[in-house]
Amino acid sequence: MLIFRSTTISSPLSHHHLNSSKRFPNLITSQLPTPPLSISDQDLQTRGFNLHKTFKNLNLDHLNTIFVAVGFPKRDPAKIKIALEHTDSLLWIEYTKTQKPVAFARATGDGVFNAIIWDVVVDPSFQGIGLGKAMMERLVEELVVEKGIWNIGLYAEGRVVGFYRDLGFAADPDGIRVPLPSRNLCVRAFESSTSSSSEMKKDKEKVSSISESNGNLKESKIEYPSGEFEYKEITGFKSFVVKLKMLVAFPWERVRKGSVLTIKLRGQISDQLKSRFSSGLSLPQLCENLIKAAYDPRISGVYLHIEPLNCGWGKVEEIRRHILDFKKSGKFIVAYVPACGEKEYYLGSACVELYAPPSAYFSLYGLTVQASFLGGIFEKVGIEPQVQRIGKYKSAGDQLTRKNMSQENCEMLTALLDNIYGNWLDNVASTKGKNREEVENFVNEGVYQVERLKEEGYITDILYDDEVINLLKERLGQKSEKKLLEVDYRKYSRVRNWTLSLTGGKDQIAVIRASGSISRVRSSLSLSGSGIVGEQFIEKIRTVRESKKYKAVIIRIDSPGGDALASDLMWREIKLLAASKPVIASMSDVAASGGYYMAMAAGCIVAESLTLTGSIGVVTGKFNLGKLYERIGFNKEIISRGKYAELTAAEQRPFRPDEAELFAKSAQNAYKMFRDKAALSRSMTVDQMEEFAQGRVWIGKDAASRGLVDALGGISRAVAIAKQKANIPHDKKVTLVEISRPSPTLPELLSGIGSSLLGLDQTVKVLLQELTLSEGVQARMDGIMFERLEGASSGNPIFTLIKDYLSSL
Repeated sequence: MLIFRSTTISSPLSHHHLNSSKRFPNLITSQLPTPPLSISDQDLQTRGFNLHKTFKNLNLDHLNTIFVAVGFPKRDPAKIKIALEHTDSLLWIEYTKTQKPVAFARATGDGVFNAIIWDVVVDPSFQGIGLGKAMMERLVEELVVEKGIWNIGLYAEGRVVGFYRDLGFAADPDGIRVPLPSRNLCVRAFESSTSSSSEMKKDKEKVSSISESNGNLKESKIEYPSGEFEYKEITGFKSFVVKLKMLVAFPWERVRKGSVLTIKLRGQISDQLKSRFSSGLSLPQLCENLIKAAYDPRISGVYLHIEPLNCGWGKVEEIRRHILDFKKSGKFIVAYVPACGEKEYYLGSACVELYAPPSAYFSLYGLTVQASFLGGIFEKVGIEPQVQRIGKYKSAGDQLTRKNMSQENCEMLTALLDNIYGNWLDNVASTKGKNREEVENFVNEGVYQVERLKEEGYITDILYDDEVINLLKERLGQKSEKKLLEVDYRKYSRVRNWTLSLTGGKDQIAVIRASGSISRVRSSLSLSGSGIVGEQFIEKIRTVRESKKYKAVIIRIDSPGGDALASDLMWREIKLLAASKPVIASMSDVAASGGYYMAMAAGCIVAESLTLTGSIGVVTGKFNLGKLYERIGFNKEIISRGKYAELTAAEQRPFRPDEAELFAKSAQNAYKMFRDKAALSRSMTVDQMEEFAQGRVWIGKDAASRGLVDALGGISRAVAIAKQKANIPHDKKVTLVEISRPSPTLPELLSGIGSSLLGLDQTVKVLLQELTLSEGVQARMDGIMFERLEGASSGNPIFTLIKDYLSSL
């Protein structure tokens, strides 16, 4: 078993740096038999990949773009060629459709006893499907079996090591060598010539004791399945059955052969199921439509109208993944973008073709993050927010109390922005066959002319919508048709999986969706589906726990948090559920603060690479409205019994010193409970968790590297892991059962219309409810409660009051 102690470097180095012995730490091994490969050669070929062991036909320019896409500097192709000529072993994987490399690794050494593996890279568009592991298994076996080289080290960044744990490589940041369950290769350690046998014996004894205690690395031992979409064409008898089902399908499921599925991607995209009475897009239904369209013999391709989106990067990643999955069917997917920013282009660039009209609005100028502060406004109108926030990065409350950004908040937001922007540059560069530097320079030029986008290869052509439709008609042989044969998203959503023989097996996995802000009980003013109501969510959890028909549970979370008490009560119920059956938390755009509180009760947490998560901290407070009341001539008097009876009731005055102390202690206690439970759930010490807590928000991939998240991916990976945990064979189909019903229903919709007629009464009631920061301690991420400045029915009514006051001055 080979144990690697990570040496963090900014880029992989070429072979001539091997003489620097200080770079390579001591490694230890054990001798065990070699198990089968994780992906056979035949399986790789079936998926459309070829293995190569020489650099003949290797496209060095494209390999360079992969290096750049994963964060390494651009290299001189001539120098790459020289390095490859002096490489003892190399392996690269070619994607047959493009005939370009998608994964690469090489090894150099003395050719007798020692070797170092370098430059392990996988194209970002092909990560998460096991190519890196498949390549490394073969490279190590070639060194061991064919060349008899036993001293093998892996020279890479620490973050890479996690992908190859089961090959025996393990990072050692603390100077402790810890063996992990692995693909047990007969490999001797890379050991310095001066090391004595007694030192090696001590190392082995040390490893043995740590291995028995398991330390805090219990979860890192598990190799999680990727959940990658594998397209298998429907043929033979199954194809006949599908055609038969189409003949007897309901009228609203009828689609003409040769049709194009048209989808308008714009505005908000909900993570909840949508009913026929609701407007807007539903992420699960959108993704399901793309999967159905891939298999539906009546669908020739997909035409996406992409306009400004109002959703987070987590959902954008999920949609982009499904676009790439759809392309595996061999059908076309074409996008049209009349108005395009970074999110819209991120999706459009993943399509086979991307068109824009001559007058298109392109604003690929880069990304920004903004923070608004109301401290000055509140000061002018006579409102004093008295806020207790625990965690130096917990910026919820800063909006109310500060006039500018704190240093900690600036640090956190800068890191988030750098990661999101870097991911955008890397994936766009990879998709367009460019390097990161080229894309970044293009963005920094401030290009707005559509002609330049075409010249530089960022769009396919400049066409109006009708011209694109004519192009598709010509391609599909529908010139004689007045209109393109098409079926829209809403109608196609009514086509059942049964019609296409895409139904699952007997084993059922429950899916419970939790979207929106967290509250403990439902307000009389709120509609179903408008947030996470603790008491209703708990009912669903208990129903699933008591049922024997569900083999596992996926809790899909898209929440910035909310009421800390509700979060804790739900955490308890999820924990009880996890004791009876596997529970996987799947994160969407955001699962932070109270959203993370829920997730950490699950046995495994899956997040998108750009999910916003963490924010382990709490905030609470009240508004002192004394000066405002004085200005508008309002008075309030309270008669109370009990020393602290007026703690939150007396908004007409500030806290007394003893009240302020009690308030602070209460918030600190809530934070400790949150942090300590997070530490327990993630198998960390409290001190370790404190380092990652403090209210800091992380993106998914950073959270994964810090142990806050187990795996990166979407709901398909969560399903694959749930099957693994429930001992269901990975190739066996399962049925996903949605526990949450589509919303809103017709009665709820009519109720909502009725409620809107009482707007003034609603505003007054909500104002009274939210003057004390929504009652009690909040486990909430910044920018949710106080983000809208307009619309009394949907924004915070405090702003409405302030706006009315200012307009009267």
